[in-house]
Amino acid sequence: MASTKVGLFLVSTLVVSLTNTAAHDHAAKSVNPAAIGFKNLPDNFTAPIATMTVKGEMPAWLSGSLYRNGPAWWNDVDLDHWFTGLAMLHVFHFNQGSVSYHNQFIQSSMYKQYMQDSTASSRAGEGKRVELENKEGEPMSINTGVTVRRVAGHLLANTGATSSNEFSPADVTTVQAPFDFDDDMPFSRGPAHAHTDLDGRVVHFYHTQLGPHPAYQLYQIVPGQTERTLLGAPIPAMPQAKSTVFIHSFALTHNYAIINEVPAFFGREGFKGATFVKEWNVRWIVVDRSTGKVHRILESPAFMMYHHVNAFEELNGDGEAEIIVDVVSYPDLASLPAMFIDAIVNRPEELARAFDRGGPHRYRLPLSAQKNGSLVEGERLWQGTLEFPTMYYEAYNTRKYRYIYGASQTAGKSLFLDKLVKIDLETPLPHGSGASSLSWEQPNCFPGEPIFVPRGQSGAEDDGVVLSLVLDATAGHSFLLVLDAKSFTQLATAPLTYAVPFGFHGRHYFNATTTATKTSPVKTEF
Repeated sequence: MASTKVGLFLVSTLVVSLTNTAAHDHAAKSVNPAAIGFKNLPDNFTAPIATMTVKGEMPAWLSGSLYRNGPAWWNDVDLDHWFTGLAMLHVFHFNQGSVSYHNQFIQSSMYKQYMQDSTASSRAGEGKRVELENKEGEPMSINTGVTVRRVAGHLLANTGATSSNEFSPADVTTVQAPFDFDDDMPFSRGPAHAHTDLDGRVVHFYHTQLGPHPAYQLYQIVPGQTERTLLGAPIPAMPQAKSTVFIHSFALTHNYAIINEVPAFFGREGFKGATFVKEWNVRWIVVDRSTGKVHRILESPAFMMYHHVNAFEELNGDGEAEIIVDVVSYPDLASLPAMFIDAIVNRPEELARAFDRGGPHRYRLPLSAQKNGSLVEGERLWQGTLEFPTMYYEAYNTRKYRYIYGASQTAGKSLFLDKLVKIDLETPLPHGSGASSLSWEQPNCFPGEPIFVPRGQSGAEDDGVVLSLVLDATAGHSFLLVLDAKSFTQLATAPLTYAVPFGFHGRHYFNATTTATKTSPVKTEF
């Protein structure tokens, strides 16, 4: 059987480019103190710690494991965007007040080929491009450095595609790349974020056609299974789209999946040449989860977005059914080119300005067909910068909720996300200036996505702790931060021995180290 090449038009992160890795040593010379978080780690770098040093008081009740996913190796040719670096996984295991740590690069086909070829390229002092090519008899696996999810007990690393890589819950070593789902779904783009309903049902979608006239196919995975079952027929994308729409996440309620089409489009080389058409509206495609059919399509004035916070259904003051969708949105595409590594290191004010212009917004989508014709306007929920928004997902996904946790920055002063925030949607500030909030910050420290871990079964959205991996630029290393979720005060830290490159998303699981199976009724979670 002849080898198969992966086309560049599918996923920009599939392109393998070879260059001298010394180009990223310039991070140390940057005016951005956070630039140390974009410095490459060596091939096969690992730094396990059997028992981490804990400063403060680690809650004895805290158990389970925190998993983090993100890039840890870039170059100056094609792996030159924050989103495209080669993926590394991290895990912190908690046990009666103690913490242990493991990390590993994901051993994808892309990683192996890149590390094998880059050594010779670096010695030659020149860069070149090659396309990822699988060898005969070997399954091809892509770089999956964005999210973590659990399917029938299997832990998967994921990116914006239908392919995932499985890793060990104990030490995050690669188990199966790519993971073998029990179906024949084609390889294509899809949001990096999937959803899990309260009953454990996974809901996701993928692009059935790329380039002009794209379409979306909704699917689900029932608990305990690894077969992806299609729901309904393909859903046409916005008719004026000439290339693939940029979609990083979507919203889910009890009855509906909501696909957000922002007028942002991939270029011929992925993020390079991406475009934004401010004259085109955002489309909200509301899909009935029971049938996979489009219930209705609404529109809003143009905005850019990466992350949804949550969505739920409720009746408004007139007794009419609405879908409430909370997102972090921006007025344009300025943040995407500002995330190229060269820009973050040498022109950090570009991303800082882009982040400052965004924030959390709420959109109310009427379900009644009598509401056709009018644009849905967004309401600003909080006046600060917000990214990597999270909440008590396991209990409040698809339900009305109160607290948002996220990363933020000091507007007009910081060059990168430099604090964590807890936003209280039910306690507004006076004079209608948005929700109230609490924050945590320390000088020259840059936190990652906050993850809420509940203390018990009370269901309270802030009865527990918030975990975050923080870069201390002054000390030159990262540390695990543990906050009391209610007061948002620091409980404990546990330092690592090196600076972890800035990652993206993670999950905490109480029982992730149990044996995976494709047939047992294990609750599927994200």
